[in-house]
Amino acid sequence: MIVYLAVWNSPTAISDDEAAMRYVVLTSDKSAEREFDGRVYTFYCGLTSLYPEVEMVPEDELGSCPWACGIDVSGDHVVMAIQPEQFETVMPQVLSLAEQYELVCFDPQAGRVHLPPHLMPAKTATVGAVFGTEPEPI
Repeated sequence: MIVYLAVWNSPTAISDDEAAMRYVVLTSDKSAEREFDGRVYTFYCGLTSLYPEVEMVPEDELGSCPWACGIDVSGDHVVMAIQPEQFETVMPQVLSLAEQYELVCFDPQAGRVHLPPHLMPAKTATVGAVFGTEPEPI
């Protein structure tokens, strides 16, 4: 079974359900005009420098290529089809690059969105801070 990941820019934090709806739109509406996003393009360039597009891999090296088919890159998103045996190797790289370029990464198999740090909710107060048992900062 091929494993998919999608990456795009989001100005605000989104839920898993909102990311799933966005993923459906991105993968079903191929005719829509997409606005260019420089961070998405830079992500794609970084990704393909690590793992070249399947069309660029010599035939005798296709066994080590993580892509099941060409990467779907548009002005505002990247959708990757990954060979299942390569997923555990590729996923951390995709997440790292998405974080570096402040992009959202959605894993449709798990139904989970990975937000970049600037979109993550602020940490909640610890129990010690609430009850005054943590030391005051100096």
